[in-house]
Amino acid sequence: MPKRPVAHTLLRLLMRAGLLGSVLGLPLTAQVTEAPTTVAPGQWLVEADLVSVAYDRHTYQRDGVHFRSTYLGSTLLSTGVVERLDVQFGLEFWREEQATSNGAVERGRGLGDAWLRAKWNFAGDEATGPAWALLPYVKLPLAQEDIGNGETEPGLVLVYGRPLAGEKAFNGMIGLDWLADGDGGRSPTCYGSMSVTWPCRHQLCAYLETVAIVSEGASREWSGELGVGLTHTTKRGLTLDLALYVGVTRSAPDWTPVLRLVWPL
Repeated sequence: MPKRPVAHTLLRLLMRAGLLGSVLGLPLTAQVTEAPTTVAPGQWLVEADLVSVAYDRHTYQRDGVHFRSTYLGSTLLSTGVVERLDVQFGLEFWREEQATSNGAVERGRGLGDAWLRAKWNFAGDEATGPAWALLPYVKLPLAQEDIGNGETEPGLVLVYGRPLAGEKAFNGMIGLDWLADGDGGRSPTCYGSMSVTWPCRHQLCAYLETVAIVSEGASREWSGELGVGLTHTTKRGLTLDLALYVGVTRSAPDWTPVLRLVWPL
């Protein structure tokens, strides 16, 4: 059975940092879309997807194959180097890919891949006006063959953020991945997302988010998702983030619930 491309899940798990507000001075944002603000020098931020499960029964191929991607404890650790520049390390601690067709099940599980990233807030302050950041990264192939491709894959993201009226905030990003195509070459994959976040009562925030991914070699199979989420921040700065993403194209997973923990050290 074919394996489902997992680019959408990887983006959600490890393509953003900087969720936290009060303690680190970072804006509360959605789960996929980056914020241009960086972690301050000498401070640390842990973001962990406690659990993320992507379900897909209505695939682009219409071949009757059902996919499920499960991630537990995927973690991103960030620290500031100098003002407006931080470095980040991400690791998928446990990952399972499952495909089911006509009662037959193929499954692979184990340690996933790792990421090295850096974020440079080169213009503006999103607390007071428009801000921009660049985020280069590289995937380190640690996953075994049945859940990974064994390839080192670089990428680059341009991030934008600004405040809106009524204490709302807007964030958006566009990015490019140079993914291995399985034949020794590279297939550029473009993606973008944007989100709007607003405060609610009792330390709660809500957000809406859109995500799109398109590969140069399969532009008609673009992946689109809509998401809604709710965050709660405790007095000690610990944030829980619960979100649900729904696919709006056949190439996207049908639905993906995610529970994330954000913890300043």
